Amino acid sequence: MNFSLRSVRAKLTLWNVGILALTLIVLGFAFRLRMEYTGLAEVDRTLAGAAHSMREMESRRPPPREANSPSEAHDPPDQRGEPRFGPRHRPGGPLSAFQPRFLDLKGETLFGPPDERRQKLPPWDPAGFAQAARGREVSSTIRSGTIPLRVLSVPVRRDGKILGVAQLTSSLAPLELELGRLTRTLLTLIPLALLIAGLGGAFLTGRALRPARELGQAAGRIEASDLSRRLPSSGGDEFAALAATFNSMLSRLESAFHALEAAYEQQRQFTADASHELRTPLTIIKANTSLALLNGGTAADYRCALEAADAGADRTIRLIQDLLLLARADSGEDLMRWERVPLGMLLTQAAEAARAARKQFSAPVHLPATDLIVSGDEDSLRRFFSNLLENALRHTPPDGAVTVSAERQGAAIVVRIADTGEGITPVHLPRLFDRFYRADSARSGTTGGTGLGLAICRSIAEAHGGAITLESVVGMGTTVTVRLAGD
Repeated sequence: MNFSLRSVRAKLTLWNVGILALTLIVLGFAFRLRMEYTGLAEVDRTLAGAAHSMREMESRRPPPREANSPSEAHDPPDQRGEPRFGPRHRPGGPLSAFQPRFLDLKGETLFGPPDERRQKLPPWDPAGFAQAARGREVSSTIRSGTIPLRVLSVPVRRDGKILGVAQLTSSLAPLELELGRLTRTLLTLIPLALLIAGLGGAFLTGRALRPARELGQAAGRIEASDLSRRLPSSGGDEFAALAATFNSMLSRLESAFHALEAAYEQQRQFTADASHELRTPLTIIKANTSLALLNGGTAADYRCALEAADAGADRTIRLIQDLLLLARADSGEDLMRWERVPLGMLLTQAAEAARAARKQFSAPVHLPATDLIVSGDEDSLRRFFSNLLENALRHTPPDGAVTVSAERQGAAIVVRIADTGEGITPVHLPRLFDRFYRADSARSGTTGGTGLGLAICRSIAEAHGGAITLESVVGMGTTVTVRLAGD
């Protein structure tokens, strides 16, 4: 598996290692400072304890005497009453370089071994000496050559008066050695820890991102021609939620593609059917006009050809109007004028128009006695009921009847148009409202129409916020139920 620096795996690993490195460096630095502070504090307590002991010894001894003779000046300190501070001096010994120094305010040796007086040793820490001479205890760190020293500078008092300064020292070499060991240990362990964390982080992020790789591979196998595939989704983590979201999106895309395919197929079929329907009357018009133009025709022949051409033109105009109405309905164009329309008048006019269109049928139409008011466009509703009644008359025998009933159900007006025709087989019922669909082959009556009547009725009903349903029993008739908004 490739490990690109631009990959999420590499970025997560580097960020984790970077944060861990910063954390370890800060903690290591803080631990070293804490150890150094603790070591210095322990040395300071030791020096402070020694200084306290010297003060007690000083308070129990008599003040130093003035030397009356040169011989007394060279007597041992204990014979002149001088206190013995700190470890006994051993000339040339290992402690000689770090012996406490007792200096007067001028920086000269106040008391101590004779060799120190003759050497006139300077203060260990001049800055600490100056502050102790003003009555303050000061701790400081200096270097004597290559050796680090901790120096405690304390004032030497007698009867409340500062006589000089005592500077006690302690070597910090052991502490510095331990701090060096700690630093080397940290510099060794931190890179090792970062290496282990980097390798472990790369392994863990690889396992954590495995579902993402599987999702990517599964998504790569999905094609527009086959949207039925789904991404693997398991567990309850973020990747499972992401896969579920993608699957939901794929379901919506699949539904949308199927809808587009169905719409495309419907459009293709609609174009083919419209072309076929328009070709028929145009062929009639062309055939009759061509026949009329032949030499030797009589006036009767010309009249017959013109009547056929006129009927073909009417059929073409009617078909074009139906197609324009459906196109406007598909585009959402609203050209209706909403008004209060008496239902009784509307059904009477629609029945008269249906009888005029179907002169060869004499089945009676029974209209409801009660008059109700509907809300909608009068012309559209008249055409709506005319199409339904004309369709009912077309498939009802002369000895049958078409019955129209209407009633109010809450705020809606429900109209039922029932005929006693041959009925429709169940296989055709789901598609009767499709454009150019005709079930004439399932009927015993004559064929006719363009197959747009019921499609136009459904468009008008939906434009009025209503609905239309159809029920039929073969051999007994068909009932159309219409629900419209009342007033």
